[in-house]
Amino acid sequence: MPVIANGLIFSLAIAYAALMVGSILRLLSLRRKTSVDVASAGVATKRRGSLLVWWILLFAFTVALVCGRPGIATLFCVASLLSLREFQRIFRRRSVDAPLVWLTLILLAVGHYWVIGTSDAMWSVGAFPFVALAAVTAVELATVRSNDYLRTTAGFYWAGILIVLGPSHAVLTMNFPAATGAWSAGAVGWCIFLVLLTETNDIAQALVGRVWGRHKLAPMLSPGKTWEGLLGGMMVSIVLAVASAPWLTTLTFDRPPWSGLLISAGAGVIISLTGFLGDVNISGLKREARLKDSGTLLPGMGGMLDRMDSLTLSAPAFYYFVHWLHRW
Repeated sequence: MPVIANGLIFSLAIAYAALMVGSILRLLSLRRKTSVDVASAGVATKRRGSLLVWWILLFAFTVALVCGRPGIATLFCVASLLSLREFQRIFRRRSVDAPLVWLTLILLAVGHYWVIGTSDAMWSVGAFPFVALAAVTAVELATVRSNDYLRTTAGFYWAGILIVLGPSHAVLTMNFPAATGAWSAGAVGWCIFLVLLTETNDIAQALVGRVWGRHKLAPMLSPGKTWEGLLGGMMVSIVLAVASAPWLTTLTFDRPPWSGLLISAGAGVIISLTGFLGDVNISGLKREARLKDSGTLLPGMGGMLDRMDSLTLSAPAFYYFVHWLHRW
């Protein structure tokens, strides 16, 4: 039976309490809207579904955290596999279907997550881009495809790097030194910090943009994104990073207060900006395929790729930011 750190229990308690408060406020708001506007009933049903999904996702994340590195690797592996399936369905709407290439990426993803989930070895991260490129190219050549060859090969290679290698850096954060102290969350604190900031940033951007958004940021790719939403999400991320870094990470460890404050805030900015880029990146894919959501797996949210999009870039950006800090 794994020993659960006090900081992990504290972090999860805050997460469940915050979700409880948010759920109550959302349900009260939806009840008030539907009582005066019958047309809002469909929207209310969708948003109630998203609340249930948030509870399921938090529970799955809790189980993964308690199981440590293998649990986190398994969780992100499943998420990546489901996202790859959604990508394949989206991609074949605009190009030649390549099921063998997709199956090849599935096998590579499982192998990659198995390596980083059972050890702290980094060789899989360096090998994955080359192995994925060689495997995708070999399968395409073996099937003697000439129609849409470049688009198919490049598209699936892009998906492997973005959807598999990108989010897997959340598992690799467990290679960093764990925060010390009675309220430390242990090695999983880094992963909690990354996921907490990424998902909170997504929510804050959406809420701020919905209320105060006036200036479109990327209307051709994601019409709902605004400058106000981006800045609002970034401010929330900075505050949350500064508040949670001391017990979840070592960003402030053995540093002057001002230095720890700036580094924590910098982490918040990096996660916010790269999370936004990951979101818009997947929005561009869906826009080309003329789809609103990547799938229907998560009621009220869309597909797994819709939930993972920000982490595709925020996870590696945060990992290499911390890696750079430790080197210097």
